[in-house]
Amino acid sequence: MKKNNQIPAILAASILLILLSSMLKPEGSTLLGVLQTLMLGVGLLGCCTAAWRFAKGGKGKS
Repeated sequence: MKKNNQIPAILAASILLILLSSMLKPEGSTLLGVLQTLMLGVGLLGCCTAAWRFAKGGKGKS
């Protein structure tokens, strides 16, 4: 995958993970609570990675 297409794909997948984690209702289930926390963490990490790559890619290499 080209680097130009990689950032939007990472961002879209991260946002999807965050939205899916917010739809889980872990009431009374420890496993669902762990799954929700992991999905939210991976989603936030993906958003941070996409933002970092975007900022890093904007600098000119001369």
